[in-house]
Amino acid sequence: MVAEKLSERVSQPVIVSNKPGAASKIGADYVKRSAADGYTLLVIHSGIMANPYAYKAFDLDLRKDFTYIVPLTWTPWVVAVHSELPVKSIADLVAYAKANPGKLNFGTTGGSSELDVRMLMQRAGIDGELLLYPGGTQVLTALAGNEIQVALNAIRGVESLRGRGVRAIAVTSPRRFALAPEIPTVGESGVPGFKGASLWFGLLGPAGIPRDVVEKLNREVNGILAMPDVIKRVTGMAHEVIGGSSEDFRTFALEELDGYERTAREAKLEPR
Repeated sequence: MVAEKLSERVSQPVIVSNKPGAASKIGADYVKRSAADGYTLLVIHSGIMANPYAYKAFDLDLRKDFTYIVPLTWTPWVVAVHSELPVKSIADLVAYAKANPGKLNFGTTGGSSELDVRMLMQRAGIDGELLLYPGGTQVLTALAGNEIQVALNAIRGVESLRGRGVRAIAVTSPRRFALAPEIPTVGESGVPGFKGASLWFGLLGPAGIPRDVVEKLNREVNGILAMPDVIKRVTGMAHEVIGGSSEDFRTFALEELDGYERTAREAKLEPR
């Protein structure tokens, strides 16, 4: 969507090339090694920020190897539970877990969602079995089938299973999500001070892109994100537009990176 609009605004073709694999390393490494001229860019989601602490093979330096250009959209991670679990809030979940130690199975896809679950367990002082699945769909299927009792997933997926025994009880982001304001944050509903991550997308480039090029790309993409038809499409995907300056984006992203490093260290998590 952004590529199509950007092509119109700069009067040049903007080609999207999907390069998945190796926990986002393949695509990110390709961009890292490209010329720092603003012609090769990287769209990533926030899961990449946890990868240095989750996977041995992920050896990119997210502080030095990239230019942070503009944040695109975000949607919260949601803490969801199976409806047979007698909890309706994070406070209920913490109380249940403490009364039934080791009896809860938590499900994630690894990476950032795994570290957020570990952070929740640390801050709340609870334990349980942490099960990793290859994708969000498998996590939700396991939750609906009561194979796991607690899961972290994107809000769109959780809402799709509302009628199949899945209940959203909190978002991990620091603030409530405007498209689902009835769902409280983890911090306000049982674990004060908790500040987990959200699922955000952003535009990056190789390190060393000239400042004027960064500013032009930032300006054009922010213009795209302000278009009513773009906002409508983003909202329809259960995301909110972010936008903003490249400086603020870099600060935000690297603070999240620091948070994952701290969580991995506290959890004594060894990269797999």
